Amino acid sequence: MSALKKLNLKGHLLTAISYLIPIVCGAGFLIAIGMAFGGSAQGTLVSGEFSFWDALATMGGAGLGLLPVVISTGIAYSIMGKPGIAPGFITGLTANAIGAGFIGGILGGYIAGFLGLYILKNFKVPNWAKGLMPTLIVPFFTSIISGLIMAYIIGVPVGAFTDMITGFLNNLGTSSLLIFGAIIGFLAIVDFGGPLNKTVFAFVLTMQAEGVN
Repeated sequence: MSALKKLNLKGHLLTAISYLIPIVCGAGFLIAIGMAFGGSAQGTLVSGEFSFWDALATMGGAGLGLLPVVISTGIAYSIMGKPGIAPGFITGLTANAIGAGFIGGILGGYIAGFLGLYILKNFKVPNWAKGLMPTLIVPFFTSIISGLIMAYIIGVPVGAFTDMITGFLNNLGTSSLLIFGAIIGFLAIVDFGGPLNKTVFAFVLTMQAEGVN
C-alpha cells in the first residue's frame, strides 16, 4: 500500500486531466456547434468541398480524437518532467493508432513516465553525455521501448476492451440511456468536479469521438 502511495498514480492522473479538460471543453464546443448547424466531421478538409460548420465539426472531432495522446503526455510529464513529453506523446499516438483509446493512453503514460524515470536515475553515461540524457538519450530509448510495449503487449487487449465499451455506448437504447444518464447524474452529485467525475466525463467524450471518427 505504501509503495502504491509513493507512486502517486492518482496525482499524476489528476495532473494530466487538468491539461485534458480545457481541450475537452474547446473541442467539445466546436463539434457541438458545428453539428448543431448541420455540419459533420470530415476525414479530410478538401478546399471547396466543405462548409464552415463542417470545418468546426471536423476540428472538434480531431481534437477529441487526440485525447488519448494528451492524457498519455500529461501523465508522463507529471512523472518525469520535460523528458517525459516525447515518450508520452509517441506512446499515446501508438495507443491511438491501434485503437487502445483513452485507457491505452492512461496506461501508456504511466509506462512511458516510470520507464523514463528509471532510465534517467539508473543509467550512467560519460560526463560529456550527461547533458544529452534529458533531451535525447532518455526520450529516445523510452519512446522506443514504451511504444513497442504498447504496440505488441498491452495495446491489443486494451483496444479490444475499448471497442467493446464503444460498441456498448453506441448501441444503448432509450431506456438504457436513461439509466446511463442517471449514473452520470449520481456521479455529479457525489463527486462533482472530483477525479472520478472528470475521468468518466473525459472517457465518455473520447468514446463518442471515436464513434464520430
